[in-house]
Amino acid sequence: MGRRIRTFEPHKVYAVVIRTVDQQFLFKPDHDPKHPLLTAGCPVEAFTRFHQRIPDPSIIDIIGSAAARAKALAPIQIHWVESNINHLQIGFSVTPEQLPNIAPFFRNFFSYIAVKLNKKWKRNGHAFGASYRATVCIDDVSVEQQMVYAITNPVKDFLVEKVDESPFFTTFHHLVRGEKLRFFRIDWDGYHLAGSHRKKSHCPQDYVQWLDLEITPIPGQADWPEHKRQAWIRVQVRAVEERVQEMLRKEGRQAMGVAAQYQADPRARPRQPKESGGQPLCHCSDHEQRKAFKRQWRKVMSEYREASIDYRMGMWDRAFPEGTYRPPLIKPYLDSYF
Repeated sequence: MGRRIRTFEPHKVYAVVIRTVDQQFLFKPDHDPKHPLLTAGCPVEAFTRFHQRIPDPSIIDIIGSAAARAKALAPIQIHWVESNINHLQIGFSVTPEQLPNIAPFFRNFFSYIAVKLNKKWKRNGHAFGASYRATVCIDDVSVEQQMVYAITNPVKDFLVEKVDESPFFTTFHHLVRGEKLRFFRIDWDGYHLAGSHRKKSHCPQDYVQWLDLEITPIPGQADWPEHKRQAWIRVQVRAVEERVQEMLRKEGRQAMGVAAQYQADPRARPRQPKESGGQPLCHCSDHEQRKAFKRQWRKVMSEYREASIDYRMGMWDRAFPEGTYRPPLIKPYLDSYF
């Protein structure tokens, strides 16, 4: 069965999930805890001009700079970005003007990460196993639930006991303490266009770019003062941590811990990989709203199918429902026979 047709609406929050190919541990931590943007062993002096070591971005910097760069190229509103050892979770929404930016944002975001991961782990091929799954959150309660779920995912997977000690990329520290999300990338295109190593008066450090990732408060909390949002997230996360810790105590187990995450092989995969279930049509806390959304979604799908048939028949100016994308065209081979 083909992938579900994506539909996007402005001012709606979407929860996105994407997994690595074969659920490999490609997002395993490799950074220096004192300098999270650099790979362990890379000195901070590497940012100095003509230093013998070029700054080596960590997994944290790769994800952060990818999000900041993609957002600069195709602006959307990002509400959270969270990483586990083998998957990413993103929450986003758009204004009506930003609706066309969704596809280029994720194209730039995922392709940048894939290129950098392959270079870091010395591998080839796809980094992600399938296209991302974007599920709309109908009401504010479901948005809050999805944000907390994404933030606490490493805890629920028994990788760490507390989110605060997670070695993976997270926006938690920004959301609860206001820590700035700033990352770097080297403009290699500019470096090579300027003469590369053949020009002795410059070096890669001259082309370091610093990018800030802006996180937009979720719609239901947009009018809250910052300290109230921070307190709310702390309370919700602490509640999840306590439930998981109680579960571990009852079962006589313990979380894997941070040290085990650093020692993981990036090409390894879970011994008992999770099977992805069916994607929900939406996230919603109210049954009646869910049914109303389902009726509306079926109507949009009916309009999309009719528009798709007309478009493939040659009606190139056929209008499609807002928030959907035209299907790809396959050129028939019959022309070659005449």
